[in-house]
Amino acid sequence: MKVPALLRTPPPVHGFALGTDVLLYGRLDRSRTALERVDAQPLAAAWFQLGPVGLLHIDRPLLAGALTPLLQRLDRRPERASVVVPDGWMRSIVVDVGSLPRQRQEAEEVVRWRLKKLLPCRPEEVRLDFLRAGENGRILVLLALDRPFVALEELFAAGGVHVGRIEPTALALTNLLPPSEEAALLMTAEERTLTLVFVARGRVSLLRHKTLPADLGHAETFALRELARTLSHAREHEGVTGPLDVWVTAPNVVLLDFMEEWARHEQGVVVHRLTVDEERVPRLPQVETVKLWSVLATSSDGEA
Repeated sequence: MKVPALLRTPPPVHGFALGTDVLLYGRLDRSRTALERVDAQPLAAAWFQLGPVGLLHIDRPLLAGALTPLLQRLDRRPERASVVVPDGWMRSIVVDVGSLPRQRQEAEEVVRWRLKKLLPCRPEEVRLDFLRAGENGRILVLLALDRPFVALEELFAAGGVHVGRIEPTALALTNLLPPSEEAALLMTAEERTLTLVFVARGRVSLLRHKTLPADLGHAETFALRELARTLSHAREHEGVTGPLDVWVTAPNVVLLDFMEEWARHEQGVVVHRLTVDEERVPRLPQVETVKLWSVLATSSDGEA
């Protein structure tokens, strides 16, 4: 998995997105600013299981049963592709490591050693990526169990597709934020997972995952509390003193309305709805547009 700020090569023009009940595909046009082809294949319920470190297990036959017919319908079968996965499949943690070796492999060994007492599994059982989260020796670590993601990559490889990058929805969507030198906060709600991503000086410095209550009223209160905590962190630890743009995307329109009403009474906070022009991302019946946006985002690495 690769945090966007660490990427150095253009991503593949083909992208997939996985959800609870659907597998999505998108292909960029020549300008790399829009999806020229999209498709979807239903997935059987309960085809994956979650655990303390995110994704625990996938049902290979069920995923293969969706991937195979989708690939057969494509006029151009991808050789390389990126894959966007639900935010709840991964975990993030901020760790104080002080200084790190310059060599990436040596630095990763130090990070894994620091994670020994923080994980419910052995550090060598996870795949991870990390980046600096401040000037005080803190790093943001994004991690997941390695075995189920290996199974995922093997299934795509069996279909002739090499997976070049796997990333969660929220991190993919940060590529669609308007370019700015000012700090911004992206808030997403996907499949009962609330994710807040703080971006400062073009870098992701904070990533928080929380499970949303099933009851809408409780979810609204919960989301506001977590948003307030993240804003407090931004003010105290990230040097944010002026207005802060909060970009929100969620399938629940009521929750979006609730956030906008709250922001009207909160000093220094401006809430925006993250949107993508339909000319860039065609609609699919009964498919959340946010998931299609994430396919565009992971493939194009371009702003809205």
